[in-house]
Amino acid sequence: MTDTVCYRHPDRPAGVRCQRCDRPICPSCMNSAAVGFQCPSCFNEGVRSVPRTRTSLGGIQRANQSVVTYTIMALNVLVFIAVHVGSPQILQDLVMVPVLAESEPWRLLTSAFTHVQIFHIFSNLFMLWQLGPPLEHMLGRFRFIVLYVLSALGGSVAVWLLAAPGSATLGASGAVLGLVGALLVISRARGGDITWIIMYVAVTAVLSFAIPNVSWEGHLGGFVVGAALAWIFLQLSNHKRRNKQAA
Repeated sequence: MTDTVCYRHPDRPAGVRCQRCDRPICPSCMNSAAVGFQCPSCFNEGVRSVPRTRTSLGGIQRANQSVVTYTIMALNVLVFIAVHVGSPQILQDLVMVPVLAESEPWRLLTSAFTHVQIFHIFSNLFMLWQLGPPLEHMLGRFRFIVLYVLSALGGSVAVWLLAAPGSATLGASGAVLGLVGALLVISRARGGDITWIIMYVAVTAVLSFAIPNVSWEGHLGGFVVGAALAWIFLQLSNHKRRNKQAA
């Protein structure tokens, strides 16, 4: 005897049968496939079995390639607003102070999202807006997050080790310089034009030492970590490519 009701909705008449499992389905459960219609379970299984398209550096290619970049920018803006409208204690609890880093380790990361001056946050977010989307596209979301967070931590650790114990440091400059370092390494490996990157690094280095209260330690730490991570990502990508070619 042939089923006349949907196997997922017994109170609804079945219009067709699933092309994969042959179970009866109602119009609400019909998902258009390459051939005929499939039930939700079979359709979802088919979607999961399709290999994900990956970028040249191993990242998963997605429709929205800038969601992490814009999320980071939004977090910086939210902290900026909180610092200005909230209690002064907020700023004191977020900035990086080397002498407090061991007992309050969250400062190593929170300081990278903290700004006070409008020009400071604007310049950092502008560079993040310029560098983030292409790197997020090449690396994928997960690797881009790793790159940004570890670059920020690298800058803070450099401040911890090299700056004066009582000095206070804040801003996303270390993380942004990590993105610059990563783009330099990737562009150099691919034979791209790195002239503007070299000029930007040179100008930043001069300003770091010429302008008082600019943390050259944070800039250096973030840049080195970002460049190192990009080199590691390139090696992993090349290794996987060689394995596929051998196979």
